[in-house]
Amino acid sequence: MKTITQLIQEIEERKNRGNTLSHFISYMNSINNPHQHVTSIHIAGTNGKGSTLNYIRSILQSAGYKVGTFTSPYLTHHQDRIRIQNQDIPDDILMKYADQYYDSWIKWDLSMFEIDMAIACLWFLEEKVDIAIFETGLGGRLDFTNIIHPLVSVITNIGMDHMHILGDTYEAIAYEKAGIIKTGIDVITAENKLECLRIFQDVAKSKQANCIQISSIENIRRFPHQICFDYELLKDIWISQGAMYQTKNAALAIETCLYLRNQNKLYIEDQHIYEGISSTIWEGRYEIFCKEPLLMIDGAHNKEGIDALVESLEGISDLHILFSVLQDKQFDSMLQSLKQVSNHIMVTNFMNYRSLDMKQVADEQVVYVNNMEETIMRVWKNKKPLVITGSLYFISEVRSFLKSKDWS
Repeated sequence: MKTITQLIQEIEERKNRGNTLSHFISYMNSINNPHQHVTSIHIAGTNGKGSTLNYIRSILQSAGYKVGTFTSPYLTHHQDRIRIQNQDIPDDILMKYADQYYDSWIKWDLSMFEIDMAIACLWFLEEKVDIAIFETGLGGRLDFTNIIHPLVSVITNIGMDHMHILGDTYEAIAYEKAGIIKTGIDVITAENKLECLRIFQDVAKSKQANCIQISSIENIRRFPHQICFDYELLKDIWISQGAMYQTKNAALAIETCLYLRNQNKLYIEDQHIYEGISSTIWEGRYEIFCKEPLLMIDGAHNKEGIDALVESLEGISDLHILFSVLQDKQFDSMLQSLKQVSNHIMVTNFMNYRSLDMKQVADEQVVYVNNMEETIMRVWKNKKPLVITGSLYFISEVRSFLKSKDWS
């Protein structure tokens, strides 16, 4: 019998197996297709997938639904990728599925993502969730989540990320994301670039589906750690985090829930939307550990994410930034954006085989620091505002350290 630690290690060692979506479809068929019996929502996009998913989850839970979620990558530990009612899959449940299906994982040579997706579907079915929300891992068309038949498809936006896999133009990446659109199932998007919208509209039309854009977000009022805005007939919607970029993610979640309500697919009242949005906190995204001096983490892991973060950081005096990123990101452009709001940028390394050696990006304006923990403590004790951003894998390491300290 393996321990949970041994099991997770074995699963995570199976990250890249070279399997195709058709291979995973065949595997799921061999275990009686649990995903086909789970009502679902499917979310793709470059940025904002996790936040949009979390807003939808919170609204649906406020409406009394039992909600499962599947996200990636994990933030704290592997099990937080698979949740019901925002609670991680328990270790004993994970071990139970391993006891039952481990031999089939090896026989089919499943990857980590395939194993996690299969477990999520099995658990959601066993626990009789009312609805499950699945976030794509990479792209959409060939993603292992693209086995589900959802109530609605959701695409947050399109950015220049994972270009070595998805393509090096907005249109190419939009085509991959649009691959989640199914026949007769509408898609809702927050994207506004015309070249991307044309792709979504063309794919939707070919699938006898509608492409729905979010409405304009009106009357935005920003406070130190909250934002209030209006959306369609809903006035004074409060977000409990001060990130401007979350208004669009929240609006997309609201539009999705209004669509499900108007289509008589789910019962959702306005009050459920207000309660769901205002109570939502997404760990690792604009997450504040100390308000004075400011100590915050944000997983802005690509150029579009950094640009969105910078918009919310404007006006913070003497801002310090600690940054680290993966090799395949546009780190030069990301640093240029960060320089718009800070003259005190530090970079450091973290433990991941895909991480960039941040020493090579240091210059007269960017300082390399060897010890992340010591740097955070030094800046905080000097009462300087500090924002830590970059790769979600980096943010995961940082967050583990921050959670171990008292910042009051």
